[in-house]
Amino acid sequence: MRLEQEIWIHCTETDKRVKGKVVRLYKGGLDVAIEGSIIKMYLKRNNIYVGSLHGLEFTFIDTDL
Repeated sequence: MRLEQEIWIHCTETDKRVKGKVVRLYKGGLDVAIEGSIIKMYLKRNNIYVGSLHGLEFTFIDTDL
């Protein structure tokens, strides 16, 4: 995982995928920019990140591990 990397984020409520860009990395999480909004995503398991925005839940699975 690196800054400015484009990743696919999955919305669990709508079952849609959107492309986002990693804008910040920190211990236990990352921030992803999607269409002008920032989603704070937190590491929940070994490589699964979860975040929420506007009442919707988003997930990202880091396959680089």
